[in-house]
Amino acid sequence: MIRCERATVERSGRLVVEAVTLAVGHGQAAAIVGRTASGKSSLLAAAATAWALHAGDILVAGRSVRREPEIVRRSLGYVPDRMPGWPGLRAGEFLEVFGSAAGLRRERLAAAVGRGLALAGLPAGDRTPLDALATGQQKRLLLARALLHEPDVLLLDDPFGGLDPLERLEMERFIGDALLMGRTVLAAIDDADVPACFTHLFVLAEGSLVASGPATPAAFSSGRAWRCAAVCRGAAERAVTALAAAGLDAAATDPDAVSFVLERGGSSVGSAVAVLAAAGIDVEQAGFSPPWPAQLIA
Repeated sequence: MIRCERATVERSGRLVVEAVTLAVGHGQAAAIVGRTASGKSSLLAAAATAWALHAGDILVAGRSVRREPEIVRRSLGYVPDRMPGWPGLRAGEFLEVFGSAAGLRRERLAAAVGRGLALAGLPAGDRTPLDALATGQQKRLLLARALLHEPDVLLLDDPFGGLDPLERLEMERFIGDALLMGRTVLAAIDDADVPACFTHLFVLAEGSLVASGPATPAAFSSGRAWRCAAVCRGAAERAVTALAAAGLDAAATDPDAVSFVLERGGSSVGSAVAVLAAAGIDVEQAGFSPPWPAQLIA
């Protein structure tokens, strides 16, 4: 559904995305991670036709953003990382403007605006100014705007930024539901904490694609050591001894927590927990620390 073919984006005379080739298939959700200024947002904006390509092409449902931008815009919904600076506009008016631009009229427009306000958690006919909305409501309203014309492809720029834990879970559920409905999702994730609703992962560095694969640590484990941590209340030193005996590099970070390293395709987090359990140590929680996608860009 989305294919980048040596896509190159230039801003202010500088290449910010250089010859990126990637593909996201029907019913897949792919996350793009990378450090600040790695080109994540620029690539999404180019796919949404919001920023011109310098070279290469991006195909959305087989249509070229260079040659057929109007058709591409009808195929996708784009959610930027922040609300546009239109403080005087009301939430309902905001949806009406974009619904009309998408070709919706009369009953279809009214129904789409009603659905959008409901998604944003706002009552029908709401006239709250955009700048009076909380961050979570603004995110949901932007998402509602992207869905007005019921597109098959969604482009989400920093969809979890500024959300509280419950709002984040709601966004994860929305992405999962989008996949169940057969939509294709491509998202740029700034904190590289990629939830399980994503099926694929792309890593950008200085505008270039440096790694890609299914969104599982096993797909990126070749030649890599993972940093992990476990919480063992009051037993951190015992945990270090047990993990060291199993050949793992471990250290206590406080009386209740231990950090350890999984070396280059060897043990898993589960096997480390099994070592601790065999030593009679209760493990409250264990996992990658920081999250494994963040370790790809460190």
